[in-house]
Formats: sequence, structure tokens, C-alpha cells
Amino acid sequence: MAKSKGIGDVIANVTKAIGIEPCEGCEKRKNTLNRLFPFKNVNQPTEEQKELIKSNPTDEQLIELYNDIFNSSLNKESFTINIKTKVINDLNKTL
Repeated sequence: MAKSKGIGDVIANVTKAIGIEPCEGCEKRKNTLNRLFPFKNVNQPTEEQKELIKSNPTDEQLIELYNDIFNSSLNKESFTINIKTKVINDLNKTL
């Protein structure tokens, strides 16, 4: 079984397992749900990245770390204090 990309794949796998055959509309719904609710594809941080996370990085470094580890496209314009807090929490969880 292929790795699930998002919630759409999970629903498709469950319905198939209980005997519901997919239709054309099911495929479209699956793709839409995967796009709207994707799973995070997290990379393991390198030792250098781990040390940087622990060392009180600058905002620019936080954005770069987050984008590298979480395959994201976070940018400086959307980096509010609330986003910064979430980024720091998410990065600390990778340690």
C-alpha cells in the first residue's frame, strides 16, 4: 500500500476495506481532501540543524529550518508572533 498523502487517502482506504467500490466522484473527493488536509512530510533534522534550533535562531533561520524540515513554503511576510510560536514548538518537537 502506498503512503497516504492526506486524509483523502485514509478515507479511500477505509471505504475500500469495508467493501465500498470507488467511483469517479470518489477519486475527485480523495484528491480534494488530500489537497485541503495533507499530512506533514517531516524530515529528520541534521545535527547542525538541531544545534541551531537549540541556540535561539533568528527569524530568518527559523523560517529556513521550518521549511527544510517540514517541506513548507513559509515566508517572512506571513511570519507573525503566533506563527513564530507554532514554528518554535514544532521545531522543538523534532529534537
